[in-house]
Amino acid sequence: MSITDSFDPVGKPLITPAAAYLKSPYSLDVCVINFSQKIMDALTDDGVVELLEAERIRCVACYFPIYRVRGTNIGVVRTTVGAPITATLTEEISYVYSCRKFVMFGSCGGLDSSIAPGKLIVPTHAYRDEGMSYHYAPPADYIEVRNHAFVASVLDSLGVGHVEGRTWTTDAFYRETDVLCRKRRAEGCIAVEMEVSAVQAVADFYGFEFYNFLYRADNLDAESWESSYLAKMPHDERLSHFYVALEIARRAAQEN
Repeated sequence: MSITDSFDPVGKPLITPAAAYLKSPYSLDVCVINFSQKIMDALTDDGVVELLEAERIRCVACYFPIYRVRGTNIGVVRTTVGAPITATLTEEISYVYSCRKFVMFGSCGGLDSSIAPGKLIVPTHAYRDEGMSYHYAPPADYIEVRNHAFVASVLDSLGVGHVEGRTWTTDAFYRETDVLCRKRRAEGCIAVEMEVSAVQAVADFYGFEFYNFLYRADNLDAESWESSYLAKMPHDERLSHFYVALEIARRAAQEN
């Protein structure tokens, strides 16, 4: 059986978040997912967020502390790179904190050199070059990022420049070959990352809402990897992306 035939919509899961976790006494309207410990450190140092629970969500190697933006019911968590860990974390937070809306932002590789470093990208569809999504959605090459129009409208209202297009979600960044990059570009992909298709599939499966944007870091629309912006990107710029995500979360919380 091919991995793309792994979707089982009728079978009973033998392991569930309910079996692994007790529900928290806290609930969250929205949770913001980011990938940067530096952002988390800045938010805690500046008193923007407060620690809600340090050790409830866990994996074998570490804990995932859950923070809350002061004066709101919006959670913040730092994940790490990769579809299985991030999509599973989303599923667990949804159960433990009765959270039905998630905003995720992070860096991506560019597949179109005309998109400037640091430019925001709103994915419309994600190419499913990972394994996680095939357990949560019927097989298909692409999955729609359903709330892309909502995210784009918030960015428009904030005057934040952005582009929209397809993204390529991969499990193997060392196998982003020149041939595959050309294929994805030909299909309209303008970015490559490692989580979007999986998180969207989990969201669709459970019926919760997922909002996503990316910022272009390294460039793969070249003869070789252009990685310099990854090291040069100002910390304040990364932090500004959090506040964009927070505004998306605020407005998403007001949606029925």
